[in-house]
Amino acid sequence: TRKESSAASDVYKRQHHAMTTSVLPVATAPASALTSPPVTLLVVDDHTLFRRGLIALLSQYEGLSVVGEAGDAAQALRLAPQLRPQVILLDNHLPGVMGVDAIQGLREVSPTSRVLMLTVSEDAQDLATALRNGAQGYLLKTIDGELLAQAIHRAARGEPVVSPCLLY
Repeated sequence: TRKESSAASDVYKRQHHAMTTSVLPVATAPASALTSPPVTLLVVDDHTLFRRGLIALLSQYEGLSVVGEAGDAAQALRLAPQLRPQVILLDNHLPGVMGVDAIQGLREVSPTSRVLMLTVSEDAQDLATALRNGAQGYLLKTIDGELLAQAIHRAARGEPVVSPCLLY
């Protein structure tokens, strides 16, 4: 009937209005997260422009602090024990030695650092070698900045992180 239809329409309008005008509670970080020091990073990539751009991007995110950068694995091996970063972002294609082959050395000189591969290589063999050699994760350079920041935090906590497209 017309009366029931009108009543149903009124209920819908009230519910719709409530859903579109209500203020939802904002999730807040625990107090410990607000006072915890930032995750420290060593960025290792042989392409200076990419490395500097990545550092500039990461500096926009609270909770991340780049403490050093290296253009090759040898330089990273010298810096890591001095800087003791929580996370080492490591490219795979480096001059002299592949990143996947540098992981074990980095873990030896800086045992508390988590190595997180950040590369263009979608090769399943590279992924398997990286994880077998002790990498905390393997991400593609096509990743969004916000997702990268989240992945870095997860890796720092010891959680494994792998680009989803590589899991299939």
